[in-house]
Amino acid sequence: MSLQFEKVDVLIIGTGLAAVTVALHLPPTLSVLLVSKHERTSTNSDLAQGGIASSYLEPSSVDHERDTLVASKHAAEPDRVHTLVEEGRTAIQELERFGIPFDRDETGYAVGREGAHGQNRIFHVGGDETGRHMMATLRRKLPDHVTVMEHVLIDTLTKTDDRVSGATGFNGETRLHVQAGAVVLATGGIGGLVDWTSNCRSVTGDGLVLAAAVGARLSNLSRIQFHPTLLAVDSPHLVTEALRGAGAKLVDASGRHVMEQHPLGSLAPRDEVARELTDHTGPVYLDTSRVERIGERFPKLMATCVAHGIDVRRIPVRPGLHFHMGGVGVDAYGRTTVAGLYAVGEVADTGVHGQNRLASNSLLECWVFGKRVAAAMVVEEKPFTVNETTGFEVSDDLFGRYRQQIGEWLTISPHVGKIASFLENTQQLARTKHVTRQLSEQTLSLQAARLLAHAMIRTEDTYEQDCFTRTADGVST
Repeated sequence: MSLQFEKVDVLIIGTGLAAVTVALHLPPTLSVLLVSKHERTSTNSDLAQGGIASSYLEPSSVDHERDTLVASKHAAEPDRVHTLVEEGRTAIQELERFGIPFDRDETGYAVGREGAHGQNRIFHVGGDETGRHMMATLRRKLPDHVTVMEHVLIDTLTKTDDRVSGATGFNGETRLHVQAGAVVLATGGIGGLVDWTSNCRSVTGDGLVLAAAVGARLSNLSRIQFHPTLLAVDSPHLVTEALRGAGAKLVDASGRHVMEQHPLGSLAPRDEVARELTDHTGPVYLDTSRVERIGERFPKLMATCVAHGIDVRRIPVRPGLHFHMGGVGVDAYGRTTVAGLYAVGEVADTGVHGQNRLASNSLLECWVFGKRVAAAMVVEEKPFTVNETTGFEVSDDLFGRYRQQIGEWLTISPHVGKIASFLENTQQLARTKHVTRQLSEQTLSLQAARLLAHAMIRTEDTYEQDCFTRTADGVST
């Protein structure tokens, strides 16, 4: 097998907003390599519809901080939340300096409202295509000392003298070795492990596996958020929460408001809405009759509904896997417990989301903590030593059956027996030294699923032990 070798100061695994933010804020004296498992646009950041939350227009960040903590079920870390919302007050101005044209109307910024927010503070670009527009603009701003490589799968981190010294993987089908003075995990979440998700199919928890293999601490892995409104058709499409912020209401087949008993109605926290819709008997729709200028404000939604022959005034929806609140444990600057290794974005457990993420805080988290990672970056070159790489020896058919099993328990209401069965079935998988890119990718997915399965069975914190039923956390028995 042919071998490609690269040497850089900083390797960033991922090309979403968290990765790009770090790259944009690193000094030009450093050589930086961003790698994407598929195309550089195959990220959850590019799919983001709702926008970015910020208290920029408010007298202070106090209300945003309170809303974040309440939505988290008071499980978020208050000091980290304060960092997020206070430093996030300047994010809109900073992004504008990079050329982001936030939507405006006759009164100024066209800010919207989403679930569990006490007021309008969601900034959009291009209506419901915020992520695509933001990422296209920011990627164009990447300076010359930053290189982006597509179709690169990283399967192993290397260590020398207890410090991460680089990574190995595949560039296409060519074996790749990258020596780096620091490595940043910005690999996203876990949604691609199942079919019914708002996430990119390629986002399969790779960063969790890479971090665990070199001894980094993982935390709160069982904290998983399900979005209430994915389009209820054969393939999943996210229906942005901003639609409810603009006046849409969740109704049943008879037109009754499904969330009428909740004080926030259809704008209740995501976990509570997702649970209600999961338990509801019969179909649920978004009644958009009160949404003004829906075609202008939600062009992506309109196009999707037209493509599927759906009346945009009455949109069928159901919950789906959306966001991972847990991940690689980091400090306030994205440093993991392993020297030279950083984590940022959805792969990291920054402590700002708790049991349930407040809508549109994810892009803000990428920006705020991405800047912090760049500020704290320490580059130290170490000799590059590679250990032998192995992968699970699984056929396409067997991997497909395992993936189906994952889809049966990585749901809003899994049964502990199905989780245990998956762990038992994958416990003694044979390994092979003849690793192909496909085997490596399948191995990472199965290892990530096993990490999540173990975490769910352990029921990591007292909140889960008290509930022992899954909304965004816990399992049923």
